Amino acid sequence: HPDSTTQDDRWDCVDIKAVRALSQPVTLEQIKAEDRLADMALVRSSRLSVQPVTDVEWDLVCRLGKTDP
Repeated sequence: HPDSTTQDDRWDCVDIKAVRALSQPVTLEQIKAEDRLADMALVRSSRLSVQPVTDVEWDLVCRLGKTDP
């Protein structure tokens, strides 16, 4: 939906809600150390506030966080 903090029509806002917390936090350092996540948007462009995450990436992050996907 349109971003209510600006009149610029090019800006959108995305509402998200966590489903549940990870059993163990996963740090950016851990993600960057995982070779299989080297192509993840978070690693390639860390300034993104909202980013796509593939199913494979999500599974790996959940495993790092000791949580079932």
